Amino acid sequence: MIQASTGETSGPHAASALLHSVLRRNAALEHALCRHLGINETDFQALQHLMLDHPMTPRDLAAKLNISSAATTALIDRMNGRGFVMRLAHPTDRRSLLLRPSPLAVTRTMAALRPLFDDAELAIQGLNPEGQRAVVRYLEHILSVMQTRIDSLTPPPATKKRNERS
Repeated sequence: MIQASTGETSGPHAASALLHSVLRRNAALEHALCRHLGINETDFQALQHLMLDHPMTPRDLAAKLNISSAATTALIDRMNGRGFVMRLAHPTDRRSLLLRPSPLAVTRTMAALRPLFDDAELAIQGLNPEGQRAVVRYLEHILSVMQTRIDSLTPPPATKKRNERS
């Protein structure tokens, strides 16, 4: 519902309601991208991490996805087989690998998303400078409170002493 001009509210502000819609629509966009790329959601999450945080080791990827090393190996094999992930020698650890998104993965993902990014850029450029600053402030605040919420919901890593048994 929309905030009334009298200052009274009858539900969340329109911006809050729209943010909720954006978050729901983002989930739908991710599902559509998975179908477009022919991969499952975990593989897509891995691809996102690799595109944003590359290069990374399989262990780092497993930690980001919160999956086992066996599941990570299967994921890497699957993504490598589709041409979406490249395995590279680690520059300082001969026993380890580094993972990168392949040029194919980056090209296909960005080709699917570029129209959305372009439209978002046109929309923000269509606002006056004060409107642009207001949008930036709002989005920065949302990112901050989202991170605070993520942190509050994420348990600290378990620490065990060497002599403790499970």
